[in-house]
Amino acid sequence: MKKTLKILTMAAVAAAMVFAFTACGGDDEAAGEDDYEYAAEAIENGTSFGEFTSTDLDGNEVTEAIFAEKDLTVLNIWGTYCGPCKDEMPELAEWAGELPDNVQIIGIVIDVPEGDADMIKTAREICADTGVKYTNITDNDSVEALLGSVEAIPTTFILDSEGKTVCTPIVGADVPSYKDAVEEYLK
Repeated sequence: MKKTLKILTMAAVAAAMVFAFTACGGDDEAAGEDDYEYAAEAIENGTSFGEFTSTDLDGNEVTEAIFAEKDLTVLNIWGTYCGPCKDEMPELAEWAGELPDNVQIIGIVIDVPEGDADMIKTAREICADTGVKYTNITDNDSVEALLGSVEAIPTTFILDSEGKTVCTPIVGADVPSYKDAVEEYLK
């Protein structure tokens, strides 16, 4: 009995670790990776991110006009509580410095409400610790409306200058896939 319980416990821990390293779920219900992939696939190419107004971590106003500043935007949705999100940030920071002038990375921190000084401080510390210097946007009602289809983080969208998706969103920490999507679009 003890041996069986030990094996079951180890299997449960292993399964939890695999899930944790894939993506952080966005709701309280347990969902498999297939559920996240289905949600991501529901967003078709050409879907517009729409209008929004928020602030970045420095308090500057940010609107959908930020997408028009470059031909392509890598929009990375992350949270301060998400290990895989934070783990990929140094690689994203390095990649941001290597991108051509017509491509940018922007983050949206889904658990940092606009104006929440303590959470903004936490997000800024994470960015500093990981070398991230690109713009990160705080969450509010107008941003939340855009992210209704995001069920797991990190989720990354590749958007054109009009704020429209150019490929299926990428769910989970997978910087090589982000790079491949950008390279494919720029061909």
